[in-house]
Parts: sequence; structure tokens; C-alpha cells
Amino acid sequence: MKNLIILISFLTLINPSSYSSEFEKAKDTIELRQGVMQGIWARIKRLAPFIEVDNNLEYNEQLAKQDAEDIKLLLKKSLTLWPNSTNLSTKNLTNATPAIWAVEEYFNKLYKDALVSAENLEIALNNSDWDKVDIEMCNLGNACGTCHASFRRLLTSQLANEASAWSGKYINKCN
Repeated sequence: MKNLIILISFLTLINPSSYSSEFEKAKDTIELRQGVMQGIWARIKRLAPFIEVDNNLEYNEQLAKQDAEDIKLLLKKSLTLWPNSTNLSTKNLTNATPAIWAVEEYFNKLYKDALVSAENLEIALNNSDWDKVDIEMCNLGNACGTCHASFRRLLTSQLANEASAWSGKYINKCN
């Protein structure tokens, strides 16, 4: 939670006048965006096994609720981290493809679908509605997986590490 608060604080402190160039600002935005996405993925990887096996182990329902809230907050705060100036995939500074900015409406739809699923997942966890938790985890995986498949360049060296994120099947109950 502490890291999330620091990240959100950093997001609100970004001041365009403090950058020497638009290019530097774009690079900083890309790095921040990548950090946010890694934070979301870390939480999904912790949350999915808990939902899958309904087992407390060292991870418990309270931590699951916190992770769901963090995913929601990270998605909300990072929606603005996709300005046209960050379309720098040709300079190998991002794995986001130019398609994000070419079909921005579709990208925004998928992103908002992920956000709605994250919000509903948090509500379902808070209500201990486990059937709804499964549905929303699948919906979140579908939105994230579709977005990554459509808008993220995957290098061969990343395939083994990222294949599960791209499938969008975060729990086995998803079709």
C-alpha cells in the first residue's frame, strides 16, 4: 500500500514545466506507465491463486481486498499516461504499439472495461460474493488480455514470462 501511495503521489506531481523537453517528459511518462502496469500484474499474480483455490495460506481475504483496490486505483490513475507524445515504439522505448493512438477509441474502451471489472471485483470481494469474484476476475483478464494482444509488442525473449498475461485467463474458471 505504501508503494501505491508513493506512486499515486508521483502521478499527481508530474509537472510539464519541470521538463527540459517533450521527449524527456514522454520517456518519464513511459517509465511511469510501465511501473504501473507491472504493479497491476504483480497484484493479479497474487490475487489469482487465492481466488482459484479459496485458500488462505499466507495470503488472506484482507490482502486480496487490498490488491483489488490497488488494481482499481492504478488503472484509474494510469488512464492519462497514454498521450500521443509517448508513441515512441519506433525508438524501442515502449512495447506499446502505434495502434493505441491509431484506434484510440477502441483502446479506451478496453481500458475502461478493465477498470469497470476491477471496480466490480473489489465490490465482489468486499461482499464475499465468490461467484461474482470469479466472473469479474475473468472479465478483467479478458479486457487486459485483449488489450495486450491488440496493443502490446511482445518480444520472443518475453514470451515465457508474459504468455499468461496475454491469455487473459487469470483463473481456470474462465472460458
